[in-house]
Amino acid sequence: MAKQKKKPEIVLNNFVAKHMHEANQSQVFVDRKKNAKRGYSKHKQGRYSDDYRPFALILFNLIFVAI
Repeated sequence: MAKQKKKPEIVLNNFVAKHMHEANQSQVFVDRKKNAKRGYSKHKQGRYSDDYRPFALILFNLIFVAI
C-alpha cells in the first residue's frame, strides 16, 4: 500500500489574544467623588465673558425678523 499524503493543517491565528498584552493594562482611576468635593470640574463653566452675548442676540433677532 502507498502512503497517503497528509493534508497541511490550517493555522488559525488569534490576533486578539496575540496583542492583548499591549492593550490590556491596568490603570489607576481617579476618584471623581473626592474631586467633586474638592471643587474640581472636568469641563470648566463660565470661561467666556458675556460681552459677546448682546451682540449675538441682536444678530439672532435680525435674522428671524428678516425671515
